[in-house]
Amino acid sequence: MKNGNTVPKTGDMTAFAFASDGLPSRKGPRPKTIIGPLHVQCNGHGDPKYLNQLLNDVLSWPYIESTPGSPEYPATVPIRLHEKAAANDSSAFMSATEFARVLLASPTIVLVLPLVCAHWAIVKGWAEPHYLQSFGLMPAGTVIVYTPKNREELAVCYSLFSESYHFACKFVGVEA
Repeated sequence: MKNGNTVPKTGDMTAFAFASDGLPSRKGPRPKTIIGPLHVQCNGHGDPKYLNQLLNDVLSWPYIESTPGSPEYPATVPIRLHEKAAANDSSAFMSATEFARVLLASPTIVLVLPLVCAHWAIVKGWAEPHYLQSFGLMPAGTVIVYTPKNREELAVCYSLFSESYHFACKFVGVEA
C-alpha cells in the first residue's frame, strides 16, 4: 500500500498496491468455512464496520454498477461493472459482468483474481479457493477472501478488491 498501512481515501484508485508475492502474511489461524455450493466464512469476521466500509468504498469506484442484488437473495451484494467497462476476458467474471460478491448474512467475500494473485492470497493466508472453481463452475481464480478484522486486514482486502477490479475493467489506467 502507498503511504504505509493506511487505508486509501474513497475513489483514490491509484492508492492501492497490487497484491502479489509482496502481500504480507496474514497473522493468526485461517477462519473456518463451510465448503460446498454455498461456500461461506463461518467465524473470524471481526467488526462489521470494516466490511461495510470496504463495500461502500468499492461500490463508489468508477464503472461499478449500482444495481441491487436479487430480491431472492437480499443478503447478497453482487459487484458488477457497467457492460461497456467490462474486459473481454471471461475468466475475470463469475457471471456476465460480476467480478465480486459480498454475502452479508454470513459475512463472506468472493473475488475473481488473476491466477498469480489468487495463488499469493492463498499462500499468504488471506483467501482459499472457492469450492465451485474446482468443478469449472467458477473461474480458476475465484477465491473466498477472509473478511477484515482490523484496519491492517482492511488494507489488504482493499488491495485484493483492487486486483479483481483491475483484472475485470478494461478502462482502468486507460482514458475511457
